[in-house]
Amino acid sequence: MSKVESLFLQVNNVRVLTAIVVILVSFSIPVSAAFCSLRDPIFAIHSLYPEATKHRSIIRPIDQQMRREVSERLPFTIHHNEIGKHTLYQVLDGSNSIGFVQARSELSEWGLIEIAWAISPNMKIEGLAFQRCRSFECNDTLINEVEAVLQGKSFSELLLLISADGQGLSEHAQGVFSKNSAMHLLILSSALKTLAITELAWGDVISAQLQ
Repeated sequence: MSKVESLFLQVNNVRVLTAIVVILVSFSIPVSAAFCSLRDPIFAIHSLYPEATKHRSIIRPIDQQMRREVSERLPFTIHHNEIGKHTLYQVLDGSNSIGFVQARSELSEWGLIEIAWAISPNMKIEGLAFQRCRSFECNDTLINEVEAVLQGKSFSELLLLISADGQGLSEHAQGVFSKNSAMHLLILSSALKTLAITELAWGDVISAQLQ
C-alpha cells in the first residue's frame, strides 16, 4: 500500500469515528434538554407582551408523579424525556403580573420546532411565537390563523379541537382551520402540553397571583 493510500484510509477512518461520536453524543443528550427554555427570553417575552417591563424565571423539575398526571390528561402519548426541568417566565408590567411564558420544542418531520407560548393569569392561551422552525408553513399567516382559534381557550376547550385518540383534529377543528395539516395538529398538541404542565407544576404560583 502506498503512502497516499494509507493516508487516505486514515482520513476516512477519522471521519467515520467522528460521525460515530456525533451520533452517540446526540443520542446521549436528554431529549428534555431542548424542551424547556427560551432562546432569547427578552425578545420572546416582549414579542408576546409588548407592555412588559420585567420578568422573573421560575424553574421547577417535573417528577415521575407529575409526568403520569400530565400523560393522563392528554389524549396522545408523550415521550418520557419530553417532560423534564421546565422554566416558567412570569411577565410583569411594573408590579402587576400580566401573564406567563413557557417554551416548548416539538419533534416533527422538519426537525425540532420551538414555540414560545403566552399564557394568561387565568390559564388560557394568549398567543405564540416561533423560536425555531424550518418548515415553510411557519409564517405570519399560520400564526394569525392559529392564534385566532386558540386565543382565550383553556385546556378543556383545546381538547375539543383534537380527536379522541389525539392523532388528528376533531371535526370541529377541521371546520375552523383552513386545512387539516400536521403542523396544525403539532401546534395544538403543543398548546395542550403547555397548559397541562403549567397547571400541574406552577398552579400554586399562578393561583397566588389571582388572590
